Amino acid sequence: MEMHLGATLHVYKGEYGLPSIDFECLRALCLLRFTRCPMDVQTSSNPLRSGAGKLPYLQIGNQKFAGYRQIKRVLDLEGYPIDAHLSTKQKHLSTAYANWVFTNLHAYYHYFLYGEPHNFDTTTRGLYAKRTPFPFNFYYPSSYQREACDVVQVMAGFDVNDKLDKHEGDYLVVNAKKVVNLLSSKLGRKVWFFGDTYSEFDAIVYSYLAIIFKIALPNNPLQNHIKGCQNLVNFINRITKDIFRNEGYSSVKLTKTPSGTEASLTASERKFLDSELNTKIVAGVGAVLAMGAFAAWRGIYNQFWFNVFVWLQTLM
Repeated sequence: MEMHLGATLHVYKGEYGLPSIDFECLRALCLLRFTRCPMDVQTSSNPLRSGAGKLPYLQIGNQKFAGYRQIKRVLDLEGYPIDAHLSTKQKHLSTAYANWVFTNLHAYYHYFLYGEPHNFDTTTRGLYAKRTPFPFNFYYPSSYQREACDVVQVMAGFDVNDKLDKHEGDYLVVNAKKVVNLLSSKLGRKVWFFGDTYSEFDAIVYSYLAIIFKIALPNNPLQNHIKGCQNLVNFINRITKDIFRNEGYSSVKLTKTPSGTEASLTASERKFLDSELNTKIVAGVGAVLAMGAFAAWRGIYNQFWFNVFVWLQTLM
């Protein structure tokens, strides 16, 4: 069955060589590429046009299907089921394994990408802001932080809004490392987790591990643990380079030092970080001007600028 002409999948653009920076978008892309579904992919989309306020979403004519589950349902109906080559037993195992990985990695993913304050402020916020149209980019990334708060509270039992010394990050790390060890053992020397054919489970594992492994977060204990599982590293790199060879994107061009290792900070990396700083400065100036207009309207103009001056002194 041929996919409807004009169908387009809207996702966030990638970074660090990945086709997308987002777990949901990445596994939706896996559905397309694993099944070879002929469909356009748009990476410069407004998430607020999805109907659900987030990416990914699939658009066919005037119809929109938001979220991974709806997208998968459409592809199944159109003749592109990702688990078509699995036996009935393997399909049940794939579902069970997927639920197990979700239970143990989902909270880690949400906490260390969106809930951990330093990671979010220095890395994740900028990644999403650069991929969201102005002026929504100033506040939209925080929606992921709020979602992470709910996920972590339900699945890990602590509140990301509490002080850092109350964050039970070690609990998440221990569980995540156990999952990675078992995944490495399960994969062994196979190409896919079920042998010679792909599955939805492969898509889920790749989407979690590729983001955790590739995105350069200041605090990411699982990254080095994944490095120690060479078969999982090969699994991530093979899919990234072979299946997404034309879709991987990186704004940061890493250079090699004389010893053959990657330089810790290149000129393009500095440009990437500087642009993030510029975004924060513009957002700050806009907020100050808005508050100034409000202060003038309320007749407290002088006191306002005195407070601004004190605030600026704290930044020096």
